[in-house]
Amino acid sequence: MSPRLPQHALPGLVPGVLAAVALAVGSPATAQQGLSLARNYPGTGPYECPAPAAPVDPTDDQRVRASQLTSDALEASILGDLEGARTLLEQASAADPTSPEVAYRHARALEDMEMRTEAISEYCRALALGAVDAGIDDSRDRLDALYDIVRERITDRARTAFVSGLSQADAGLLEAAEGSFSVAIDEVPDWAEAYYNRAIVLERMGRVSESLDDYHEYLQLTPSDIDPVVAAVTQRIGMLEGTFTAPTPSPGATLALGIMPGMGQYYTGRGVSGTVVLGAVVGAVAAGILVKKVTVRCLNTPPSGADCPPNEVVDESTERPFLKPAMGVAAGITLVGAVEAFIKARGRRAQREQAAQGVASNGLRITGPSLATRGDRVDLSVLGLRFH
Repeated sequence: MSPRLPQHALPGLVPGVLAAVALAVGSPATAQQGLSLARNYPGTGPYECPAPAAPVDPTDDQRVRASQLTSDALEASILGDLEGARTLLEQASAADPTSPEVAYRHARALEDMEMRTEAISEYCRALALGAVDAGIDDSRDRLDALYDIVRERITDRARTAFVSGLSQADAGLLEAAEGSFSVAIDEVPDWAEAYYNRAIVLERMGRVSESLDDYHEYLQLTPSDIDPVVAAVTQRIGMLEGTFTAPTPSPGATLALGIMPGMGQYYTGRGVSGTVVLGAVVGAVAAGILVKKVTVRCLNTPPSGADCPPNEVVDESTERPFLKPAMGVAAGITLVGAVEAFIKARGRRAQREQAAQGVASNGLRITGPSLATRGDRVDLSVLGLRFH
């Protein structure tokens, strides 16, 4: 009897593994791109005001009304009624959207109330309307000073994560990009652009429900008159909500589906992860089947290193020594994938429930205590309220 050296069918396994990897990597490229990622962030340079919309010329009566409202706002401001002054100047801006003085006064009122994002928008509008030519020389300086405050709020870790998320998204590494933008959001919870980019990434991954949550959060954090992307986001939300209504995935159903490799990930809207799990299981099973050992019984012992001549073969047997370990590996990958999908589904369910508890029936969101530092100043918020 002469044993034949093991025959490894790895050449047949390589194309299958490469195909699975290509499918996993290629999925993002075929995903619907939708909106473009935001690439400007505090720290990349001086603030650039968005292109202004052409204002509608007011009537003479509207100009007179705007002038009266501005005077009333100045009186309210002197008396310490900042909210009243802001409201009056908002009405004055609506009455005469062509006045750089009204826009500037409105911006000053917003700045006094520390509504910095809105103030930046109004200073931009004042500059576009010719504030400098009208003798209002400090508009640009105030705009830059406000932007410096916003810039300081973005930590180095958040900025690094944001840049990493852009690079990862460009490379099609969508899950990594989601993680990076999530880090940026954890560092700066009201960073609108981080929510916007994560929404785009989630949409490309097929997780439309979560994407809609982030798009809505972006709109909550971005005044409608500061960012030209707002209109596009609003349209995108309408399109997605009109064509897709996704319930929160059930953790139990996710775990049950997870007994089929990758199905738990597909059910929770993570097609790339599902493909990776499925490809890994298929690769393990294929390796166990294709790697085999053939033993030949020969009438005469052949010379060293030579095969038994066909006319002297008594019989031959085939063994697959790695089949059981490979099946064990495949089962382990399947189990880990099912548990991972279950944890993801349970986390998303918990987030939805927490969000629902944070919003009262009248559209009021309540947030707990928070502490923030700005230079030598410490801001303590005991209770936060946001109306929707």
